[in-house]
Amino acid sequence: MAIKLDIQSIDDRACTFTVEGVPPYFVNALRRVLLSEVPKLAIDEVTFYDNTSALFDEVIAHRLSLLPVPTDPATLNLAGQVDDEGNPSYMVRYTLTKEGPCTVYSGDLECEDSAFAIADPKIPIVNLLEGQRLILEAAAILGTGTQHAKWQVCHAVGYKYHPTATIDQKALTPEMVEAAVANTPTGILGNDGGKLVVLDEAAVNRADDAEKLTGGAFKVEYDGRRVVFRFETDGSLKAEDALMKGVELLKERFKRFTDATGDL
Repeated sequence: MAIKLDIQSIDDRACTFTVEGVPPYFVNALRRVLLSEVPKLAIDEVTFYDNTSALFDEVIAHRLSLLPVPTDPATLNLAGQVDDEGNPSYMVRYTLTKEGPCTVYSGDLECEDSAFAIADPKIPIVNLLEGQRLILEAAAILGTGTQHAKWQVCHAVGYKYHPTATIDQKALTPEMVEAAVANTPTGILGNDGGKLVVLDEAAVNRADDAEKLTGGAFKVEYDGRRVVFRFETDGSLKAEDALMKGVELLKERFKRFTDATGDL
């Protein structure tokens, strides 16, 4: 089975690509892996030495656990990450000491290794009034989204069948073209000298009203063997690293399934 993957856009935190030659259930398996099985570091243990803020220790600990901790792809193998007693062998430690009046931000967490500084330093944690203090230590360990949402690397993970528009220009009047463009989100359809044109093929599925206003002269159809896939990360992993790890995990899962059913 030939598989074609075309990256449409990618940066540190988001990726959009099209994939052809695979059934939808394969793409959905990748979606589920990205959501719940790609490992990352997240704060799992917090020791409070002083907290006179308006928030309970548990609330602050929960907020800390959701901060995006940068994760080195080389550490993403969960096997061997615990010692003989079952304790995490790979751990990143942070300290925080702040006194009000101020807002405590994620960037206030200090780590011996700057490579593990929280990916987004401007996430507010708590407001401290005059005389209020927050002193704590925190430790981040590896985990996956199947354990808790704080270990979920990817968000807004989804896919859709690739949309394709067919246009019968002869059946369109200038009024229909104007109405179709006016009632479709900007940048998707255009008016080229009285002709209706598609400006953004990947987003043409959002032109629902245009189909109704043109009396069927403009139609959107979907290709079940060509899928547009998009996801974002919280910054703990680059989008490329998350995708490669997800594909690797999916490959391992298929191999285990094949080995288990090989004699059937």
